[in-house]
Amino acid sequence: MKKIIPFTLLAFLLFTFNAVAQTITAKVTDTQQQPIEYANIQIGATYSVVSNTEGVFVVNTKDLTDTDKVTISCIGFETIQIPLSDLKNGTYVLKEQVTVLGEVFISNKQLSPTEILTEVIKNAPKNYSQKTTKQIFFLRSSSENRMIDNKIELIKASLDKKATLKDINKEFEALSKKTKNKTSKDFFEAYGSLYKQDKFSKLSIEKAIQLKNREKDVSGEEVNNKLIEVIKKYLEPDATYKVRSGIIPISDSLKFDTPEKEIKNDAKTSHLRSEITSLSNSLNKFYINEDLDFLTEFKRYTYTLEGYATINDETIYIIDFKPARGSAEFYGKIYVNAFDFAVVKLDYNLVDGKTAHNINLKLLLGVKMREDHNKVIATFSKNDGGLYALNFVKEQKRVYGYMNRSMKFTKNKVDKKEETKMIKADILAEYETNTTKELFFVDSKTINNEEFGKLVEKEKYNINYISKYDPAIWKDYNILAPVEAIKNYN
Repeated sequence: MKKIIPFTLLAFLLFTFNAVAQTITAKVTDTQQQPIEYANIQIGATYSVVSNTEGVFVVNTKDLTDTDKVTISCIGFETIQIPLSDLKNGTYVLKEQVTVLGEVFISNKQLSPTEILTEVIKNAPKNYSQKTTKQIFFLRSSSENRMIDNKIELIKASLDKKATLKDINKEFEALSKKTKNKTSKDFFEAYGSLYKQDKFSKLSIEKAIQLKNREKDVSGEEVNNKLIEVIKKYLEPDATYKVRSGIIPISDSLKFDTPEKEIKNDAKTSHLRSEITSLSNSLNKFYINEDLDFLTEFKRYTYTLEGYATINDETIYIIDFKPARGSAEFYGKIYVNAFDFAVVKLDYNLVDGKTAHNINLKLLLGVKMREDHNKVIATFSKNDGGLYALNFVKEQKRVYGYMNRSMKFTKNKVDKKEETKMIKADILAEYETNTTKELFFVDSKTINNEEFGKLVEKEKYNINYISKYDPAIWKDYNILAPVEAIKNYN
């Protein structure tokens, strides 16, 4: 006997199938099965994602139709184009593009690399959008912190509580032992809108996630928090304190009566806005960024026209550059559209032995900081109006830090006759931090100045702290796919 499926059950099954089918996870590799990072996956006119460092990308098909075309492309590889209905979970292989110089006809004159870059700077103001915009973004940053050395010692104290220097130093010694020569890693992700008008910007955060093991965290901020937690036990909760680091004042009226939250769940929006704009603004207007001297200071570098490639049926110059003089700071490649002279990709590195920032006040103030590694990859996409804008940027930095200073807490007297109460500790910390920031602009649209003016940026945004990866957090969002280090974080 043929069974009839009730309509409500059928509708439920169809809904469940569609819900499952809304997310597709796939991978892009070359013919040697090596992942292709930051390949562009374009669907229809407006939807796009990029593959992560493992070649993986995620597509949310909720608002797409089966007839939309999926274009998978990357400079140096042949482009694949298929209907969305054919996009499945699995691996897509891009063949390397073999282009012989003589096969490409661009103009009657063969331009030199410096002539090409001169055209880049000349045409940049009209190639890159300067309009007021609203950009949907996804930011992922990761930090790997290594505490090379850490020592805290109480050298003087005058307290009401019955505690000897020896007792307090036992707690400091335990904290030092817990952090010295230890490494920790954490991830931060945020999704929202960046509004830009000339030199001004505003930020609206829709969701922010921090993946962190606070107990094992050895970042400077967290070690400082744990130090304060120890010191708080021996300070009066209703009193205020002057805080100094050496001769430098930190606070005149610090109070410790507020119970310390296990972890704060909000942060200043302005800090995150500064982080995002520092990544994007310098590249959106790279042609006036004096730090990127390889685009204009031709005597400092040696340039080679390495070859050509095509992407989306457009020819791309590939220019390799390296230092010709000791003053040069970078090496890498510049990818330039051969027809409108727009930079479509930048890939540059700080030369070994060079420092982006270097502060050495070790003898004077007991402080040293050095940034000696900087690598940037940035891609630019063209909109329907023919204008380019930053699509994706990845920045990697390494910072070494050293601090050997005293920290002194002195109680503010209520009565002049009151005895001076204080606690003073010597703090030594030597650390190295490697950070990676990936900023992906999901969508961009032009808005008017009135809309920008009406937007009010919130002072703070909420952070959801988690200690284990949860795939449901970014369900239905268009984001950069998580890497294995995130999925296996526990």
